[in-house]
Amino acid sequence: MESLPKFIQRQQIDPAGIKHGVELPYDLQPEHVAAAMNDVLDYFHHINRVSVEKGYERLEELMLGNTYSGFLSELVVKAIPKYTSGLARNPRIGGHPDLVPIGLYPGNAVLHGEEGIEVKVSLQAAGWQGHNPEQAWIMVFQISLDRETEPVESRQPLVFEKVMIARLDEAHWSFSGREGASRRTPTASILREGSNLLHLNPIYERPGYTRGRVRYGSASR
Repeated sequence: MESLPKFIQRQQIDPAGIKHGVELPYDLQPEHVAAAMNDVLDYFHHINRVSVEKGYERLEELMLGNTYSGFLSELVVKAIPKYTSGLARNPRIGGHPDLVPIGLYPGNAVLHGEEGIEVKVSLQAAGWQGHNPEQAWIMVFQISLDRETEPVESRQPLVFEKVMIARLDEAHWSFSGREGASRRTPTASILREGSNLLHLNPIYERPGYTRGRVRYGSASR
């Protein structure tokens, strides 16, 4: 078997981390989410391997944090409907939520719907943000990225640490709107009570997970 450098080795979801008995909407099952995550890990393995073989960097080094998490979120949203008959990706540009119940909205597309699942990907274990307070099911994928270990070839590949889901309402958010002539993007943040609801309803939790942002080895000079 070919031995690959650690930073592009194929990763898999640990079946021991899949949680059963979790509250899930729209006929979604933990196995559907786990299968989607394995698809994403498989994709990154293949893309990063080719990228490195051609003399480029991994996506983890090429992409900035928000760009990377947004791209990863889109991959998850596209993968989940492959495994469940109850949800479809919302194709509406800027549409909310990301996943919608099949047949509820015309063409399964909606600009702002009250039913569905909004997907977020983050390095953080709390303090997740959006543009507006959202009354909907929220599914958060907490990940860890190793961008510090040296040499680069010894870095840990993408890891899914925990996946959580809960139905939140506007009371679970704080909101910082735009004032006067300010061009600042309006921001809503999930409050502690909302974060706790999410952590209490995990779909997946990597064995050995500890709540908090995960950091790997520091860079050497």
